[in-house]
Amino acid sequence: MYEYNGKKLCIECINSLRFPRNFEKMSKELFDHLKAQKQKNNKYDCILGFSGGKDSVVALYLLINDLKMKPLCITVDNGYMAEESMENCKNIAKYFKVDWIVLNRDYTKFFNKMISRGESPCRICSDMNMHELWHFARQTNIDTIVTGHELPFGTTALRNMKKDITLARLLVGYKLSEKERYEILDKLPWKKPDLAGYTTNCLILGYALQEFYKKHHISFEYDRVSAMIRYGLMTKEEARSSLVCPKIPEEMITELKKRGLDIK
Repeated sequence: MYEYNGKKLCIECINSLRFPRNFEKMSKELFDHLKAQKQKNNKYDCILGFSGGKDSVVALYLLINDLKMKPLCITVDNGYMAEESMENCKNIAKYFKVDWIVLNRDYTKFFNKMISRGESPCRICSDMNMHELWHFARQTNIDTIVTGHELPFGTTALRNMKKDITLARLLVGYKLSEKERYEILDKLPWKKPDLAGYTTNCLILGYALQEFYKKHHISFEYDRVSAMIRYGLMTKEEARSSLVCPKIPEEMITELKKRGLDIK
């Protein structure tokens, strides 16, 4: 907690007060950019970071049904994608008749290092995935990468990457509740995996949260959850529930060991 105007507040609350988010402005900026991509009339309007999780699937639905765009779906398989999420990727790509490419990578050493230190691997893992997508965008001359992230970069849904490639967080422009996202998913051939933590695609998250709890007695999701509340995407009751330390079933531990994670 930090002191701000005589009150104890978290960093997310302070940032929200100092730099208020204008939803209408962020949405217009986002949709204007995506509209301009369509007008280029290329084979693909954008790359979609496609994990098979609920948010990237909803993003694909919105790109096609609402924005009428032509995305190229790219999955960065870091070695710890759930089998169910890969099956969801295959079924959803087939359903929407979109091109889908998998980039196979191995983040085992990275995950082992971060978890052994008692640190969260999530943000750096996301950055590594974005770096892979950026390289692919450069090779294919596609200058916009879309993701299913729901929280903005501070006060904007767009971020300029190197070499004039733009990263766009699509769900920022829609502000969909969890219920509304699942209403979309119910229309599609998508099945929710039974995974530890809040994820619908990643095997590593639940175990990483558990190990972080052992060392710090708190969830590393605290800041993200605070931002979700501030942005109106989560109630305080939902937040408290999401911050509980997950229980990792033995079969998931067995699978993680099989994939190379160093579990004592």
